[in-house]
Amino acid sequence: MSLPGMVAAPEGVPCFLADTWWFALTSRLSDDRFGELARLRAAQGFSAVQLVVGIPPEVGPGNASAWSGHGPAWFADGRPNARYLDHARRRIEYLNAVGLKAVVYGCWGHQLAWLGVSGATTWWARLVERLDDLDVLYCLSGETNLWIGAEGALLPDRSTDDLRRSAARARLPGRLKGALRPLRARYVRHRHAAAARGRRAGWDQVLGALAASTDRPVLAHVVPGETSADALDRADLLAAVTVQTGHDQASRPLLWEWPARVARRFPGRPFINLEPWYEGIRDDFGPADQLFAYWVSMLAGAAAYCYGAHGMWNAGDGSFLAHWGKQSLDTAAALPTPGLLGASHRVLLRHGFPDPGGVTTVDAAGGTLRSITRARADGSGAVTFYPDASLVPDGPRARVRARPAARDGDGWYFAPDQGEPVAQPPGRGPIVLLT
Repeated sequence: MSLPGMVAAPEGVPCFLADTWWFALTSRLSDDRFGELARLRAAQGFSAVQLVVGIPPEVGPGNASAWSGHGPAWFADGRPNARYLDHARRRIEYLNAVGLKAVVYGCWGHQLAWLGVSGATTWWARLVERLDDLDVLYCLSGETNLWIGAEGALLPDRSTDDLRRSAARARLPGRLKGALRPLRARYVRHRHAAAARGRRAGWDQVLGALAASTDRPVLAHVVPGETSADALDRADLLAAVTVQTGHDQASRPLLWEWPARVARRFPGRPFINLEPWYEGIRDDFGPADQLFAYWVSMLAGAAAYCYGAHGMWNAGDGSFLAHWGKQSLDTAAALPTPGLLGASHRVLLRHGFPDPGGVTTVDAAGGTLRSITRARADGSGAVTFYPDASLVPDGPRARVRARPAARDGDGWYFAPDQGEPVAQPPGRGPIVLLT
């Protein structure tokens, strides 16, 4: 079902604005803190939360940071933990009660090797049994093709922090490493190809069973560089074509290029970037980057938008998974950006977007985005985002009114970094023109 303020895109995918809480069901978040964050995001204008009902990324199943107060999602032999599932249901019920949909991830890509196809299918069957009557949609797996050939690295209880420390201690002398590299490369290429085929076939099998068991939309989260339609043979069972642009400034053009590629290859299919830049990750991607990513993604044709902040996704304390950055949960929760994103999302929805049949025009001379416009399919209006207000041409400046109530052919400005309409574009900063 669609919540108030949410617009349904094709094939049942709602136009949600989601935050990302991979560790939301673990004991890293108390019940009180979970409730506080849920109320905060709902008040800021978010309509969904991405979370893992299972073992979160970057930790093994025996790691304490993967456990709820009732233990792990499933035990070492793969048996589902009924008390964990009860706990997951209670937390998702609370999200729903404050107006937030849950985007439920059941596994991470490499965990297929831990559970096996049968175990992953059984796990998903239990999730559907316990959650399908709630306001949820499902994501088959996070990063379906992650760590092919290295799936056991985190077993039984390690984290990626541990792996980095072990790698630093185990560095081979340079001469020996060079001598081994050609032999190892040939072995890895052969092993990787066979393992990749097995991983793909396994997730396709799990996807078939999941899709047959529910009427809820199903998505799949993939590694950077591929779409969900590239990663799975049965991608026709998915409700949208999804990508991950990841956490690198070099991915900036992909924010407008990926939706255009998907629209050409899969006309009529909804598009979602499930993991753009996290705010504060690698000590980068601040408010300006977050507002840029939102407006560019949505005007390029995305059906929904997923925000994330370092410290929030990992329920961080400044040291846990700190190789991604030292920003903590408390710092992430106090950021002003989510409120600004919520204001942007409300404006876009009120203006009748997203429009699945709309047309996008991009001005990106020399690879630098100057403006991006999304026009309604029926020609009745458009939205243009300028990353720099100085790029607004004189024509629009002259005819824009100060108030959004003007609907007689004139337009109005919205300043994303202020979260409100303005009479004129500021001297600097982003600006949105709505006509």
